[in-house]
Amino acid sequence: MKRFSFVMVMFVMAFVLIAGTSWGYETQKTGGDLTITLSAGSYPLVSGDNTLSVKIADSAKKPVTDAKVAVRFYMPPMPGMAPMSSTVQAVLKGDAYPFTANVSMSGTWKAEVSVTRPGKSPVSATFNLDAR
Repeated sequence: MKRFSFVMVMFVMAFVLIAGTSWGYETQKTGGDLTITLSAGSYPLVSGDNTLSVKIADSAKKPVTDAKVAVRFYMPPMPGMAPMSSTVQAVLKGDAYPFTANVSMSGTWKAEVSVTRPGKSPVSATFNLDAR
């Protein structure tokens, strides 16, 4: 009986640790000849600053490193609430364009990623993100 109790306690502790752990998040969309991937180190997003990053690949799956990347991070408008929106220019580090998004309340947020490359038409993609 003691052994069974010990196993049950260990099982419950493992479940609590796993349930309390936030996992990373990654999603992608295509636009034009580009694949735009948005990722977050932990998900769902939390109140305050969250670090996210954008990776861009061309049709040959090669990283695009010559782009200007703007991200509009916002909560869709709701009746009786002031608009919540910010725009940042993500700067290339390695093969990704990291940026910080500030979440002021829980709910559904959107990240609208706009990619501009020399001599090419601009491409954009909008991603839905949850915050708690």
